[in-house]
Amino acid sequence: MRLQNIPALSQPRSKITRRRQRNPANLHPISTSSATPLAFSVGLWNCQSAVNKTDFISGFSLKSTLSILGLTETWIRPEDSATPAALSTNFSFSHTSRQVGRGGGTGLLVSNNWKYSTRSTPCNYNSFESHAITVSAPIKLQIVVIYRPPGQILATFLEELDGLLSSFVEDDTLLLVFGDFSIHLDKPYATDFHSLLASFDLKRLTTTSTHKSGNQLDLIYTRNCAADNILVQPLHISDHFFITFTLHFATSVPPTPLPVTFRLNLRSLSPSHLSSVVSSSLPSPTHFSSLDVNAATDTLCSTLTSCLDDICLLSSRSARAAPSNPWLSDVLREHRTKLRVAERKWHKSNNPSDQSRYQSLLSSFSADVHTAKSSHFHNKINSTPDMRNLFRTFNSLLCPPPPPPTTSITADDFATFFTDKTRSISGQFSPPRTQDPQPTTSTAKTPIFSFCPLTEAEVSKLLLSNHPTTCPLDPIPSHLLQAITPTHHQHIPPHRHLPHCVQAGSGNPTAQKNLH
Repeated sequence: MRLQNIPALSQPRSKITRRRQRNPANLHPISTSSATPLAFSVGLWNCQSAVNKTDFISGFSLKSTLSILGLTETWIRPEDSATPAALSTNFSFSHTSRQVGRGGGTGLLVSNNWKYSTRSTPCNYNSFESHAITVSAPIKLQIVVIYRPPGQILATFLEELDGLLSSFVEDDTLLLVFGDFSIHLDKPYATDFHSLLASFDLKRLTTTSTHKSGNQLDLIYTRNCAADNILVQPLHISDHFFITFTLHFATSVPPTPLPVTFRLNLRSLSPSHLSSVVSSSLPSPTHFSSLDVNAATDTLCSTLTSCLDDICLLSSRSARAAPSNPWLSDVLREHRTKLRVAERKWHKSNNPSDQSRYQSLLSSFSADVHTAKSSHFHNKINSTPDMRNLFRTFNSLLCPPPPPPTTSITADDFATFFTDKTRSISGQFSPPRTQDPQPTTSTAKTPIFSFCPLTEAEVSKLLLSNHPTTCPLDPIPSHLLQAITPTHHQHIPPHRHLPHCVQAGSGNPTAQKNLH
């Protein structure tokens, strides 16, 4: 059997050129989700001994669905481990006991789903007790609970509280400060306390009475967050009431807007337009001349200022955001915060021990900054791609051009040259001709009681001949006043009237006596 070749028909395939390009039909807008606000319940209670109330505290917190509970007067001694263990059955309990004496103590009951670390205080305080933690999940939050025993000196308490609050970095991190402050807010001495908390941008949560005596002793302060659903419940097992509230905050804190400055857009201003508006706004020359010097000055200044504000638009300009130093790490920021706390404490106490501690921290901080800068620039130099440009820059800094040759001219040589030059110039003048002295005639000094009013030409000459410098006392910039003066003579009578009033004995206007 013989196999025959089967003919195959083929034709050349055309080359297909595909161009890769964007297809707008495949683009879909991405839906942006706004920051989801988180909320959790917080409680505060002066339990007056948590040793015999562990079951009640844990059960009541679970019933109220609290995530955080601040406790004051826990009365837990340093050697007591049973009470913290009993409170840690359903929560995580962190506390600080009073080291000397009975009573006192502060603590925080935190949900088991939260991650936190205990925060150490800058120093030991004598006027109050505190316990602080830093929550890292689900949100970054700093919490401090404070107990101030009654009878402590308020000035000492404010000074030490200032040091504690200064240890918290003022950034976008949420801050919760609450506890039993034992301060009557309706007393006059509470003004300094309000001012101190307000200086740290802490806002007080308004509640009803928190003690059975009708006073608000348990206070709550927050920063960068809001609170609502406040509930104050009296309990028979303590003189203080149980406070619960809800904290709200966003998962992503919006960036702080840059400050905006406003100024008048004088470039778009027409002097002729300003001149016509001022002419129509000023009173008549007859009415203006009847006013005293203060009224005339106020009328002129207010008219000029209002006319400029009406026709000149405000332009805004945002300030440039200054980037933070790349070598400034979180560790250095923490050291800087401690340094500022020590400095403020030294300035307030003037104690040599506080000064020595501040100087020690300053020396340590300066050394750390020098090390951080050296490491940062060392890494930056090693990672640069253009080594030739880097060498050229450093070569110009390390090997500057040679200085000019030293000269042998001294100060005495310069003084001699100057004296000879002066004598040579003086010798070029002919000596003056002497004349017979004229007999002097004595003139009687008569007092001047009146002055002639200035003419329009004289006032215009004074205004136009001066350098246009502007100070805060001027109603409008000086160059604008010079620009509108020769255009319309209606502006001259007020200027003529004011110098005449001053010359006549009315004195300088009161508005021109203010210091800025």
